[in-house]
Amino acid sequence: MGLLTKTASCRRPSRLYCGALVVTLAACSTTEPLPPQLPEQSLGLPDQFSTSGTQLPEQRWWQSFGDRELDQLVALALSANPDLQATYWRLQQADAAADQARSGFWPRLTGGLENTEQRRASSNDFDFSGAENEGNSWSGSLAAGYEVDLWGRVRSGARAAEAGRLAQRDNFQVAALTLSAEVTNIWLQLQEARGQQQLLAQQLDTNRKTLRVLELRFGGGVSGAADVLQQRQLVEQSQQELEQSRADIQILQVQLAALLGLSPDQLPSFARAETGLPVLPALPDTGVPSQLLLRRPDVRVAQRQLLQGHYLADQAWAERLPALTLGLFFSGGGRSLSDIADDWLLNFSTALEGVIFDGGNLAAAQRQQQAVEQERWSAFRHTVMQALAEVEQALINERAIRERLHFLETRTTLADQITLRQRRAYGQGSVDFLNVLSATDNQQSLQRQLLTARRELLENRVTLYRALSGGLPEQDLPKPAAQELEVYRVENQ
Repeated sequence: MGLLTKTASCRRPSRLYCGALVVTLAACSTTEPLPPQLPEQSLGLPDQFSTSGTQLPEQRWWQSFGDRELDQLVALALSANPDLQATYWRLQQADAAADQARSGFWPRLTGGLENTEQRRASSNDFDFSGAENEGNSWSGSLAAGYEVDLWGRVRSGARAAEAGRLAQRDNFQVAALTLSAEVTNIWLQLQEARGQQQLLAQQLDTNRKTLRVLELRFGGGVSGAADVLQQRQLVEQSQQELEQSRADIQILQVQLAALLGLSPDQLPSFARAETGLPVLPALPDTGVPSQLLLRRPDVRVAQRQLLQGHYLADQAWAERLPALTLGLFFSGGGRSLSDIADDWLLNFSTALEGVIFDGGNLAAAQRQQQAVEQERWSAFRHTVMQALAEVEQALINERAIRERLHFLETRTTLADQITLRQRRAYGQGSVDFLNVLSATDNQQSLQRQLLTARRELLENRVTLYRALSGGLPEQDLPKPAAQELEVYRVENQ
């Protein structure tokens, strides 16, 4: 399918829109329906993003974290996730619908063969001696019909179905990207939760040791009962948080198993490995905003849907015009099967048929499809702006989290020094134990915040990778075999 050249189909008040539509609605099978100069002109895109790195992003972007367990988890999810497999079958439905629409380019041929056995009763006075009164006869027919696509109704319908198929193919990529991001985020949260569990266990051990020292000091009359009670409260708080961290790990494992299409007890052993949070990879090259339009699957989906809306509007316009159909009918028959070819009749017909009056039904249908086209143009622009916003937000958020991490690291170092000095001062009797308790609680809280901030930085990078991704390699996408669903079929008894 080539570029749209029928100027009558560009029925829009905006000259910019018409130009953009004619240029963007390229052949259905192309992977780059927008020329590089179009986005800046029609959408007002900036020349570059606010920040960019030098590392070229990989298609399998999760491999940038350098963790084999994560690579295995994503590969397993892509092959076994039921929701992604359902998206695959929706793609097969769209593919079949496109084939159905293309069938209108060909004539429709039907045939029939009939055998008749005729016998008469012998209990009356009729003369049945004539062979014409009983016997066996054969008849056959062939009928062919074809609609001459004068106004492009069939062609527009086929192009609309093909655009829908391509949109569903890109939706398959969107679903795969979303799944890989979800698995990666759950895995990062699991690593943080395990790190928090280890950190809380260490903090609980430290708090228990402090409690034993205080109890000894209380027994010797050096410390007061309030100091012991305050430390016991801190120990109980640490135990509570440790138990919650264990519950968090179990919940995350259940969520991960669901993404892998497994029950929790089927979760593979490598999914339980404590590898820790990975090192943040180098910032990827964000490229230029106009190039983002050519690679993001969700933007391509919006483009295909806009293309589909345009062709459906053209089809609705053609529906209002008369249809020219050609018909061919062949029939024959006789006492034997061979007589069909000897004694036959051939009819050829030409018909021009159109609606004279329908109460404005077809005109309303045309206006409806034109409104759908306008809606999809607006949706396309919204998708583009959202795509750009996701990249910019991820870049801004990365800078903010890096700054927060720097402050947290500085505060943690200072908190370590403060806690050490407060303990020394308390041992010398120069400060109250409340100062030690407050310093210890702040120190332990900052240690946990630091771990959470590192995970948030990695999760934000996942968001950036997903926002820049043009899709996964085709070989990574599942092609599940059709299942024999006998369990849902009711057999007649």
